[in-house]
Amino acid sequence: MKIITLMIFMMIFREMIFTKWIRNKAAQIKAAFKEDLTKNSDLTVEQCERKRIRMVRRISFAVTFGLMAANLMGITALADDSSGSSGSTEGVDTFNTVVQFIVDWVARIGLVIGFIGAIQFAMGFKDDSADGKTRGLMCLASGFIVFAVAKAYDMFTV
Repeated sequence: MKIITLMIFMMIFREMIFTKWIRNKAAQIKAAFKEDLTKNSDLTVEQCERKRIRMVRRISFAVTFGLMAANLMGITALADDSSGSSGSTEGVDTFNTVVQFIVDWVARIGLVIGFIGAIQFAMGFKDDSADGKTRGLMCLASGFIVFAVAKAYDMFTV
């Protein structure tokens, strides 16, 4: 009988300690959350240090998790020449088609930027604003540079 009473007392005592630990942990989490939402200028030095440590832990966890996830996504790719010929160029053709599509749109975006720069340049003349003229010419030039680089894509292919 004493053993059963002792075991019940130990279970109740353990439950009380565990409940107290949970409450303390909840209070710590609540305090940390409040500290994270408070400006650093309103915190004490110790609170700022705890906040900085939590931020470093979060960033290091995110970087570690990202690296582990990237490591798990590795795929081993082996070339298979089962047709007996020199190989298929279907993947290369698809890649080239996608790249050409992107290059065409980059060239179009460059022309739009150049057009916007021309409008800014004209508005600079209307207002007789040296700053507006300068910004317009810079935008016009940058748009034409983007267009020229996109159209020179063939120089960069192998």
